[in-house]
Amino acid sequence: MNDSQEMYLVIIAQANEDGINPVPVNHLADRLKVQPVSANQMIKKLEESDLIHYTPYKGVEFTTNGKREAARLLRNRRMWEVFLVEHLGYSPLEADAIACQLEHVVSDEMIEKLSSFLGTPKSSPQGKPIPSNPIAQPDKPVLDSPLSMSNAGEEVIVTSIQTAQTERRFLNHSGIMVGSSLQILATQSNGTCLIKPDGHPIMQLAPWISHTVFVRLSTPPS
Repeated sequence: MNDSQEMYLVIIAQANEDGINPVPVNHLADRLKVQPVSANQMIKKLEESDLIHYTPYKGVEFTTNGKREAARLLRNRRMWEVFLVEHLGYSPLEADAIACQLEHVVSDEMIEKLSSFLGTPKSSPQGKPIPSNPIAQPDKPVLDSPLSMSNAGEEVIVTSIQTAQTERRFLNHSGIMVGSSLQILATQSNGTCLIKPDGHPIMQLAPWISHTVFVRLSTPPS
């Protein structure tokens, strides 16, 4: 698949997020600044590749394969947006323009490493959701929950940290990072947690921090 085909999938996915489905051909042509005849030609190619389904006078909808590929592309783009804003100081709009180019040239493996480095963010700097890894196929889905909802006596694994970079650095320095193990010593109803990160001293987290650390049980219930 070339960059132009991928851009069509991204625009369709963004239109779906805005509640547009099916997506009219004219909408695609306007967003991509091409003539409707060019958009129709590309739609035919994408349909032949089993990525979309086109209904005359209505528009296009994703097939299962197309939806998966579009999610992968949006994940790539928005992960780069987070990196560019948080680590290189770009504005969200600048980051979006640069990420639009990067989404086509990096491997899925690199994106997963970037996701781990960033603390598994769930949304872009513009507040758009970052799709989960469409290639990952867990045998049994396990729901993550905020650390503030854990119970005393549990041992949990950190799966994501949804806070600003400064707070994330503090947490990482204290042994709280994606993949680290925590023992829950005590909790309060307001979300305050007393925890023991593996290999680090006991510490207390205020509710506004514990609400942003997402975890799952080390041994999920059967």
